[in-house]
Amino acid sequence: MRKQIFWLTGLPCSGKTTIAKELARHTNAEILDGDDIRKIANNNDFTEEGRRKHMLAVAEFANLLSKYTNVIVALVSPIKSIREEIKNKYPNLTEIYVMCDLEECKRRDVKGMYAKALNGEIKDFTGIDAPYEEPDLIGKNKSTFVDAETLDVEQCVDIILSRHYQPKKYSLFIGRWQPLHDGHKALFDVIRKEGKNILVGIRDTQIDENNPLSVSERVAMIQKELPHVDITVIPDIEEIVIGRKVGYNIREVKLDKDTEAISATEIRKQWSNKKTS
Repeated sequence: MRKQIFWLTGLPCSGKTTIAKELARHTNAEILDGDDIRKIANNNDFTEEGRRKHMLAVAEFANLLSKYTNVIVALVSPIKSIREEIKNKYPNLTEIYVMCDLEECKRRDVKGMYAKALNGEIKDFTGIDAPYEEPDLIGKNKSTFVDAETLDVEQCVDIILSRHYQPKKYSLFIGRWQPLHDGHKALFDVIRKEGKNILVGIRDTQIDENNPLSVSERVAMIQKELPHVDITVIPDIEEIVIGRKVGYNIREVKLDKDTEAISATEIRKQWSNKKTS
């Protein structure tokens, strides 16, 4: 299950990075800032083709990260058709238009980039000699927008959170899942029938006789058998220590005797016998 990607687009100095930092505090997200990515990649190609490649590369990087965490992209990304292509390719991505008047962006520009662009020192600068193509604000494909000129950062973030971020509550199942079997599935069915979300915590165990499946194999196995659950990889838990009540329950679910008798150890023995026979 992929995490969310928030794609903040808008003119340079519109407030994307400032909003991204505050949004990250509420969503436990990694930030991919356009300027930082260009420095890392040593990419100074601001032609239309260069921007296209950069946008697609950042989107793919964000998609990879979203396997593990929420991601916020703060990128001018001026080409509307490429943004639409990215939204269609990654369904977990939400476009947020950080709307701010060009003159206000110039006023906020502490680095003097707009002045340099007007003086010809910076070529292909968005808003001066390169266009910014605004998202649709009405219609079927409209983008969420925040008015970063009249609203403060907290108000902009509140709009994004109220429309696009509703953290789930989960029933957590921790295990090695070596392998997933019908007893596990019966437990999950009990919780599903109660209308609750399920989070499977896969213990990061080393491969040995008692743990023949790798983490990636177990993730794939659970995704195939239980596409409705969320999965996370956790350290190899030795014990769970609790103190006073801290907002969640610890619960044992009773199943019928035949189901409870299913043993992962016996299943692994059967696997071993098949290999040696």
